[in-house]
Amino acid sequence: MRLWNVVAVVLLGGALTLSGCKSSRKVTEARPDAAALSDVQHVERVIAGSPQADCIDAKMRFTLRMGDKELSVGGNLRMKRDDVIQLSLVGFGIIEGGRIEFTRDSVLLLDRIHRCYVRMAYRDVEFLRDSGADFYTLQALFRNELVLPGVRHVTAGEASRFHVSRRPDGRVVLSGDERGALACRFVTSLAGALLEQTEISTASGKALVWTYGDFVRMGTGHYPGRMEIVLRGQDMPVTAVIALSRIGTGDGWATRTPVSARYRRMDARSLIRELMQM
Repeated sequence: MRLWNVVAVVLLGGALTLSGCKSSRKVTEARPDAAALSDVQHVERVIAGSPQADCIDAKMRFTLRMGDKELSVGGNLRMKRDDVIQLSLVGFGIIEGGRIEFTRDSVLLLDRIHRCYVRMAYRDVEFLRDSGADFYTLQALFRNELVLPGVRHVTAGEASRFHVSRRPDGRVVLSGDERGALACRFVTSLAGALLEQTEISTASGKALVWTYGDFVRMGTGHYPGRMEIVLRGQDMPVTAVIALSRIGTGDGWATRTPVSARYRRMDARSLIRELMQM
C-alpha cells in the first residue's frame, strides 16, 4: 500500500468521524488559583491558549503503525488560517512522493510518483455532506482548538456553551451540547490549560483519538510539536504520529498546489473505497 494512501486513510478517516460531531467536550487546565475560577473562565483560558498565528510551517516526520507494521517518512506541514492545510510526504529528504491539501471547498490527494490525483468537494462525499463537516472542523484539529457545531472559530463568546466537570486526576472536562450520533471530548492539563487530547466516538464503537504533546510557545499561545492520531474500532489498529520540528509562522510558501496536465484524475468514490479496504 502506498504510504500517501495510508496517510489519506488516516486523515480522511478522521475527517469522516469528526464530520458528524454535534457535541464538544474539552478539558481545561487551570492555574494554581483554578479553584477560584468560574466555569466560563476555565473555558476562556483554553480558548485563549490556542495559537493565534495566521500561518504555521513546520518540518514533519510522519510515522504510521498498522498492526505489526510501521512506516515512516519525512515531509512538511503547512497551514494558513481559514485557507489551507497542506501535508507533503518527502522520501530520502528530497523527493516529494505525495501531497494532501485541504482547502475551504475541496480536498486534493496528489500522487507524484504514479502521476495521478483526486480532487473532491466536501459536498461530493455523502457522509461529510450529510453530517455538515467542513474545512473548519479539520482546521480545529490541526490547530489544537475547540470545536462547536456551526461555529468556524470558538471564541470567548461561546464559552458559556460548555459545561465543566472536574475529574479526580486534576483534569477539567468541558462538554458541549449533546446532539447527533457522535460524542466529542477535549482534555487539557489543569496547570496550563493546554488541549492535550480530542476524542470523538460513535455509538457503533468507532473512535478517533487525537493526542497532543511537546508544546512550544507560539506568540501568546502554544502549539503541539507532536500529534498522535488513533483510529479505533477498525479491523486493524491504526496509529499515526506527526512529529514536528522547526515550527514557525512563515508565509513564504505557495498556498495552492498546481496539478500537471500529465496527471491522471481518478474517481473520488472509487479511490476512497479502495483506500478504506486496503
